[in-house]
Amino acid sequence: MVSLNLFRSRAPQPHKNQVLEAFILEEEEPLMDAAWAHVQIVYGLLLRFVASPETDPKLAKRYIDHSFFLRILDLFDSDHDPREREYLKTLLHRMYGKFMVHRPFIRKSINYITFSIQITIL
Repeated sequence: MVSLNLFRSRAPQPHKNQVLEAFILEEEEPLMDAAWAHVQIVYGLLLRFVASPETDPKLAKRYIDHSFFLRILDLFDSDHDPREREYLKTLLHRMYGKFMVHRPFIRKSINYITFSIQITIL
């Protein structure tokens, strides 16, 4: 249920006037996702699940695996809603603290992402 709601397909934002948009890039307001009210509930449930002292990391390991972490990290690349990034930051921090077995993988994945961004910039 969580994966279906968080890892949803994102529709491209409509561009009304691309020429005018090119001149006003720095004054652009952040785009707010219309589905945020629904997605916020899902983030809240997942955050409570991860942060709960009653959650056994060994049992949750079946659902929160390497592919789940990669998909969470991939969500950081979205520029649709800044509120989602705040939840992602908190969620990743809590998951890093809770699931110690995944820490090396999370570090390697973040290093790979930042290294690939640096290569594309150069």
